[in-house]
Amino acid sequence: MLESYVTPLLMSYVNKYIKNLKPSDLQLSLWGGDVVLSKLDLKLDVLEQELKLPFTFMSGHIHELRIHVPWTKLGSEPVVITINTMECILKLKDGAQDDHESGSSSTSRTVSDSSKAVAKPRRLQQAAPSDPDLPPGYVQSLIRRVVNNVNIVVNNLILKYVEDDIVLSVNITSAECYTVDDIWERAFMDITAPELVLRKVINFADCTVCLDKRNASGKIEFYQDPLLY
Repeated sequence: MLESYVTPLLMSYVNKYIKNLKPSDLQLSLWGGDVVLSKLDLKLDVLEQELKLPFTFMSGHIHELRIHVPWTKLGSEPVVITINTMECILKLKDGAQDDHESGSSSTSRTVSDSSKAVAKPRRLQQAAPSDPDLPPGYVQSLIRRVVNNVNIVVNNLILKYVEDDIVLSVNITSAECYTVDDIWERAFMDITAPELVLRKVINFADCTVCLDKRNASGKIEFYQDPLLY
């Protein structure tokens, strides 16, 4: 069954960035073709390591996460991950914190990479049971196409930078990341020789930048007009 190969892969990606997920519930939903998860907390340390920005994530939340898996057309249609309202609050790292976290992140990544090197064969072995109807070459090709063509849609992305009583907000109504062909048109692609290149496009729509002041309790009493729209 294709589910036995693809489901663990998708679960590993989601679980990497989201806290407190129940793998059993997620697996059953994925087999049905659609997953809807609400009120999720992001793993802030993972985001910092992945993005490598000079900021510390103070909080990160997702209001709703949807995953659509077209099981009957998995070889020709993308898996679509839709995030409805994602809000992150950041602050600037100071020099000492940055140096300390860089060392910690480097050590964590080394330990994590070593763990992955040990754990990966076991995970792959569990995720890829023997199935005479699905040759290994076909499975590898299919998984590669699934990963290369994942479509990510974010509706209502909110980023807030906080410094003392100042709040700088960036609101993006919609953002989408998808795979394109060699003329930059949306397409379902596979990486083949001799051109081993995967092209992605990220579209942003309606970006608003605001600068506001918060009170002693951390709330903004009066919102100013946007600096940029």
